[in-house]
Amino acid sequence: MLKRNTARKGVILLIVLATLLVVIILAGVILSIVTNQTRLTTHQVGRIKAYYAGKGMMNYTLDMLRKGTWAAHATDKRYACHGDCTALGVPSPTYTIPADTDIPYNILVTIYPLNQLDINNIAYPLLNGKVTQLNVKVDYSYTPG
Repeated sequence: MLKRNTARKGVILLIVLATLLVVIILAGVILSIVTNQTRLTTHQVGRIKAYYAGKGMMNYTLDMLRKGTWAAHATDKRYACHGDCTALGVPSPTYTIPADTDIPYNILVTIYPLNQLDINNIAYPLLNGKVTQLNVKVDYSYTPG
């Protein structure tokens, strides 16, 4: 009689251990999925922030051009910069966009000469009856943690 109770206890112990092992494995899988989703979301949020920062700097540049504070050159490109634009390939920009602590990106806006368009760009705003083209470059990089 004593051997039968010990055998039952051994089987119950194995069932409990197997159940515990399955729960631990499932918890690990769920934790891995949540961690990957968090990384992906962080990356997507950073990209969206960089996109809208670039869009904001483009609108700021257009506003400065429309007001006449800045001017597009007749034959040469001009550059408007936010942050450190040496990383973007321009050592001394023509115009400096005021610093903003909410925007952690280096942003370079290239102002092309009036009426000289690159067919790869789609937005051609009018400035004083002339067409100009802007190219926006945002220095965004993601390092997974």
